[in-house]
Amino acid sequence: MARALSLMTLLLCAHVHAESLLWGGRPEFGIELEQEKTPDHLGVTNSITYIPSLSFPDGPVNRVDLLIMDEREKDLSSGVSDTTRVTKLAVRLRKNVHFTDDWGMYFRGLLGHYSSSAERFVYGYTDAALRYEHDFFGFIAGVRVQRSLDGTPGHDLNKFRLGPSFDIGEHHELEFRWVRAWDAHTHARESDSTILEYTYKF
Repeated sequence: MARALSLMTLLLCAHVHAESLLWGGRPEFGIELEQEKTPDHLGVTNSITYIPSLSFPDGPVNRVDLLIMDEREKDLSSGVSDTTRVTKLAVRLRKNVHFTDDWGMYFRGLLGHYSSSAERFVYGYTDAALRYEHDFFGFIAGVRVQRSLDGTPGHDLNKFRLGPSFDIGEHHELEFRWVRAWDAHTHARESDSTILEYTYKF
């Protein structure tokens, strides 16, 4: 994690030269806070994700994200608090589709690596969302299909996501998301999450 943070710092210090060095992409940096709870509230996961990004408004791919995630999973089901640390590293691509000035969709694909003391595996997801944007206000509603890619069981999920976003001037954006997840095979509800994400646009 320390190496990842050092890399992010180096990328941010070089943002002045990003337009010439990084194919014209506009650099951005996001921090996402998430709390996820199981239906019985005996499992709680708190996570922070650092998201250095490049935005390409007119490109065939409109956004490239690097996600560096640190999670703490707390399990109270045995009557004793048991905490597990999880780290994830992933790359995500996004494509925007415009219907009108205010309405559109986006499609994203992610490839990542999950690591904890108990298991390690490669996972991925695809998601699509209908989005509305007018002036400083935006709103999305979408679905995500997440799967382990190496056969590791217990991590295949389907998710429903929605929430507003707010542009604060040229450089700042806030997003709020509510997410419900189901097991892809049993269809049992896995968790509900609340997410707050702040993005600075250079």
